[in-house]
Amino acid sequence: MNLAVSVESGSGLPRIGVLPGENSLSPEALKVAYRMGIVPRPWQQYALDVAMERSGDAFKYREIAIICSRQNGKTKILTPRIGWALDRGRRIIHTAQNRLLPRKVFVEVAKHYPQSKVRYANGQESIELPNGGSYMIVAPQRGARGESADDLIVDELREMEDFDFIAAAEPTLTESEDPQVWYLSNAGTEKSLVLNDLRMRGIAQAPGIAYMEWSADPEYAVDDRRGWLQANPSIGHGNNSLDKLQALFDRYQAAGELAIFETEHLCRWVQSMQPRLVADVIWQQARKPLEPPLRPSMGVSVHPSGRQASAVISWPQSDGSIGMRVEANVTGDPIDLNKLAADLLPRVKAAGVRTVGYDGWTDQHLARHFDEKVYAVENIHGQEFANASERFVRALENGSLHWEYADSISDQLPYVSRKQTTGSAWIADPTDTLRPVTAVMAAIRAVWLASNPRVAKPAIY
Repeated sequence: MNLAVSVESGSGLPRIGVLPGENSLSPEALKVAYRMGIVPRPWQQYALDVAMERSGDAFKYREIAIICSRQNGKTKILTPRIGWALDRGRRIIHTAQNRLLPRKVFVEVAKHYPQSKVRYANGQESIELPNGGSYMIVAPQRGARGESADDLIVDELREMEDFDFIAAAEPTLTESEDPQVWYLSNAGTEKSLVLNDLRMRGIAQAPGIAYMEWSADPEYAVDDRRGWLQANPSIGHGNNSLDKLQALFDRYQAAGELAIFETEHLCRWVQSMQPRLVADVIWQQARKPLEPPLRPSMGVSVHPSGRQASAVISWPQSDGSIGMRVEANVTGDPIDLNKLAADLLPRVKAAGVRTVGYDGWTDQHLARHFDEKVYAVENIHGQEFANASERFVRALENGSLHWEYADSISDQLPYVSRKQTTGSAWIADPTDTLRPVTAVMAAIRAVWLASNPRVAKPAIY
């Protein structure tokens, strides 16, 4: 299976996709499309050419994956394909987490078969033709057990976070002599287990799968219009335009939700749909050589699993900015916190650390090793941690925070988001509670203390 990589903007070719062959039934589907008043766009015709390719008397690809940004007409490909299947007596099952998507296709198909037996009631949508062809919608929660099909269509695959429905639906195809599964989606997150597995198999050129992805090149910045064109092959057709995308981009950027723009309109994978804590470009711009630490503060963090712990120090620099570096980032199963503390204390003393910030819920067993007669030990949690989260981000964005020797923070930042609390307020939050981000949490506390030095209590004589 050959992979075609297209760098030609607006060509309609997928950035990742198989090349169409010479023996495809797509002309038959195109006749159905024209009968229905649909004129496929170039990228849709490309997808049909590949999906309906034959090998002998059967489909060359049992699995079809069409991954493309929203509002480009993925479902318009389905309508003529379903009509073609019905005309040939094939049985089709269609599902999605949001039943509005398959119902929209169902209603469109049904109006072209007025003489057939059609049920419109919610949860019972079906079309039955005298030739044995049928089309029905099923909810993923109910599954497709007990049904038989030749074609299975799974819409919005990114929403499926386990394989339960797929496992239940696969047996419906066992009686078919020429089955085919269609998956449609835009990009997902690390929790989109079914889609991610499909993508890995597609890119690995697993036999029997045609994976086609219209997405922005990962090397292009989020505002690079070359990527917009790659991920939106319908631009220039109908009402799709770059100006409309620009308006969407401006809206998401103003709301601090570019992760949503990236997955829905650039079709690029993100760790979480929550806004990222810090854009990678801003974080990387903050890297620079630092002055030696001067009366630094330290933040610590221990993951609830006990398998990762971090310590980060932060201090004011002579130019008025704040410096930061990771002092420790260790793993264990679990970590020996007594040993970690014994290793940290001499270095902390040598660096001249004055204050230590921790979270009483997770870090107290490490924090107790810092004598409060020597250090100002502060429990930074709740609203104070939310304030510290915002200060950390603002300091990076306005260029007043710099770092060196903090690669563990670089690795973990993609897995930390801004979780909204009340109104416009937010707090740094892991996108996955099982993935440790202790270096980031420790850094937030360290920077908070370094940029907000304790005010000495007035002496009373």
